Amino acid sequence: MNPSLEQLKALLAAAQTGSFSAAARKLGKAQSVVSTAIANLEIDLGLELFDRSGRYPVLTEAGARISQEADILLAQSERLQAIAGELATGIESRLTLAIDDDSHLPWLGSLLEEFATRYPTVELELLFPLMEDVTELLKSGRAQLGISYQKEQPEREIVARSLGVVSMPLVVSPDHPLAHKAPLRESDLQGARQLMVTGRREGTERHRFRLSSQVWWVEGDLGILELVKLGLGWSAVPDFLLHRPLARGEVVILTPDFLSSQELGLELQWHRARPLGLAGRWLKEALLARVPR
Repeated sequence: MNPSLEQLKALLAAAQTGSFSAAARKLGKAQSVVSTAIANLEIDLGLELFDRSGRYPVLTEAGARISQEADILLAQSERLQAIAGELATGIESRLTLAIDDDSHLPWLGSLLEEFATRYPTVELELLFPLMEDVTELLKSGRAQLGISYQKEQPEREIVARSLGVVSMPLVVSPDHPLAHKAPLRESDLQGARQLMVTGRREGTERHRFRLSSQVWWVEGDLGILELVKLGLGWSAVPDFLLHRPLARGEVVILTPDFLSSQELGLELQWHRARPLGLAGRWLKEALLARVPR
């Protein structure tokens, strides 16, 4: 009994997608190849991994247990390949960092200055996708590192490490009706226009903190902050953007009676199976080192 990595990949793809045909599309293989790989795995293990009595294959109890172990083994295999690739890789000529919103640039500035000193020949590319687009850039290989808010549904291919948490106070302009409402209830927020960040795809992340039936969608926190200052709605805005607006009296923080605080985890992400060069590894470690342990 010696299951291959290809058999384990076929098992996981079928378990995740719910059918052998969908698994084949995900893996870029013929359905017959996936079906045969899973059938041979069942023979090798002496177990029935899928109940095929219905329209779609369903994991058996044994199949669910084996899938968990297969996920661990594949992750270890991919990590081994990535480490080997990193050890064999010198300084890359180009490195792409995808950052969820350019509002993070101020705190990244000093680190990027040090990067420029250490690796003056590396062509650094900074992209500012939003939400799920960060993950897609990492999965496609278009970016090597990503800084993103924590997702509700993580991707198995993507490694994520904490960069701390960002406080997201609710704010409005001083002239907005909600600024003078006390106590502030959930129904008050539901009845007023909410300003929310959106990416360029119709993903689930953008609806994550929606409360109001009236929403304006804005591509980026800086744009949202400007609309808040104009009195066009209320929004959750990262606290690191609020120091000057608060000091100038351009916005006020709301304190709803049903919310104690609102925070989002910030993560550094990279693809599990793609090795980083020396410059990418340095940037990864430098970013992680800024988080208190």
